[in-house]
Amino acid sequence: MKRSGFKRPQIERKRSVPEAIPAHLRRKAVFARCDVLAAPPVEKFEYVRSRKLLNAIKTLACQHCGAPAPSDPAHSNQAAHGKGKSIKASDVYVAALCRACHQEIDQGRRLSYAERVELWSNAWRKTVAALLREGRWPLEIPIPDTRRMN
Repeated sequence: MKRSGFKRPQIERKRSVPEAIPAHLRRKAVFARCDVLAAPPVEKFEYVRSRKLLNAIKTLACQHCGAPAPSDPAHSNQAAHGKGKSIKASDVYVAALCRACHQEIDQGRRLSYAERVELWSNAWRKTVAALLREGRWPLEIPIPDTRRMN
């Protein structure tokens, strides 16, 4: 049996050329300059990771309340020191604090944020000074400038 098959009807399509838009109705295209960046690029933060430094910090007494060693190495919670989501700050920004002081800085509710930053900053300066005074700062790690925080 032979199929007769149904053919779709052919629709005649006319190509139309759009009319030109009058000059007074045209918009002027404004393109951003590609050679100029909207904001300067952010420099990548150089992290320092050192087990020697952390072990040296553990041998110090608490630099806030004076509790005897061992102490916790309390990393900075500031973005300027490399702190980010799921990333600890650089090991250069670590203060020697006892467990209670460390918890108060990280999760405490008694102190405001500014007070916690000030407490950590003072303990950090004392920690760096104590390690340098005792000669236990590792030679391969650059010494941070404790006079300024960023």
